[in-house]
Amino acid sequence: MAQKGKDSPEMSPEKALALLGEVRNRLSTVAWALHGMHHESEPPGPDDLAAVEQLVSDTVEGPLNEACDALAALLGVNAESESLTRH
Repeated sequence: MAQKGKDSPEMSPEKALALLGEVRNRLSTVAWALHGMHHESEPPGPDDLAAVEQLVSDTVEGPLNEACDALAALLGVNAESESLTRH
């Protein structure tokens, strides 16, 4: 039996759900950061925007990507299918 490694798409439903919870928490942090920037007397600076961009990129490339791959495997669908909408 093959071992489940970090590169393996096999993941328990609980782990996939935990990853989605992490994504939700990170996106909540982004929303609060943007909300705070909106209420500042000065517009957000390049460093502020870069920090938000980095958090979003890390979230998409990390736990969101892993959760999508795991859920695709659990549901028996191809995560790279052209029938799935991507922006």
